[in-house]
Amino acid sequence: MNDSNNKDNKFDKEVYQALEEGLDYECEQALLRCHFTEPSVDDEWKKFQHSIPSTLLTVKRKKKFLAYYIIGGISAAAMILGAVFLVLPDHQVQRVKGRQEMELLITSIPDDQQVVLEESENTVSEERMVVINNTVPRIERQGAVLSAREADYTHVNVKKVRHNIVSIPRGKVYKILLNDGTEVWLNADSRFSFPSRFSGKNRVVTLDGEAYFKVAPDEHKPFIIVTDKMTTQVLGTEFNIKAYKDSETHVTLVRGSICVRLPHKNEEVTLTPGDDIVCTENGYQVRKIDTSYYSQWMEGYFYYDDVSLTDILRDLGRWYNFSVEIEQDPSLMNLRLHFIAERGDNIDQVIENLNAYEYLSVIKGENKLTVKWKNNAIQ
Repeated sequence: MNDSNNKDNKFDKEVYQALEEGLDYECEQALLRCHFTEPSVDDEWKKFQHSIPSTLLTVKRKKKFLAYYIIGGISAAAMILGAVFLVLPDHQVQRVKGRQEMELLITSIPDDQQVVLEESENTVSEERMVVINNTVPRIERQGAVLSAREADYTHVNVKKVRHNIVSIPRGKVYKILLNDGTEVWLNADSRFSFPSRFSGKNRVVTLDGEAYFKVAPDEHKPFIIVTDKMTTQVLGTEFNIKAYKDSETHVTLVRGSICVRLPHKNEEVTLTPGDDIVCTENGYQVRKIDTSYYSQWMEGYFYYDDVSLTDILRDLGRWYNFSVEIEQDPSLMNLRLHFIAERGDNIDQVIENLNAYEYLSVIKGENKLTVKWKNNAIQ
């Protein structure tokens, strides 16, 4: 028992040590931003409008115009868990140096079409935000190649490690090639943190959302994915993790073997191909499933086999940017369906497909879907 506890403690220490550098940076940045006040966006934007020569422009501003600020009342935990920043319509913060000046990257692309990449070094002095959209075919920076479809870090060879956080908007899928050759597909409304290159004993990344991983083999450097409810460790394999904060956390193995650590249970579970582990507040469950879903979403389809209506609607809401209101009836919320649709279909077509079920009624409102039993349906 003591050997097992020592092993667990060593594992936790290695993970936390790998994350510590990035978390310390976030804390320092959050405290730094407390010194700045909220900018007058309308006033400053009017001043810029007449001087913009194109859709891309860099503008230096003084301290009082910094667009980074902390909203009063945000807890320290919120500061640590994510970078706090203000995304202004049609323009984005690109870089902050100390407390004196910053640069704004001006773009005409709507916010919901942008992938936002935050880059940082382990220092309070510099932070960058890169907006990736269709206006610029590709961006090259220190060996990394960024485009509207993917980010490639395989040729990064700089000595200083950068900590990156990529935020994927609703309605978009994005691919990242990590420095070790690992391929990561990020689903809509996901947030993924990773280093520009792996330099320690472990390859550690964090995920809030859903991602499909093809991990490059390296028996000397375990690949570790940290989510809110569990930690997954692999040497080289293919699997999917779904870890949105409003849903149960799933890890599904397609090929190879992985070890899933459940911190709140102090347990480790080894999965074999076809296994899906779901983690809830009450524990976990392992079952065999059809893994087709986890390749279909990357290929442009919604594919569900024996999945609850609630989970299906959450995915549709993330993709089409709709909130979902479902009748508070457990038998309806837990109704399990087999449902397939193309992600390229508009929301009206998807609603029509759902309404084809004889017992479902889906009504589209303004940015909201309302779901209830169809009249005279057997409940």
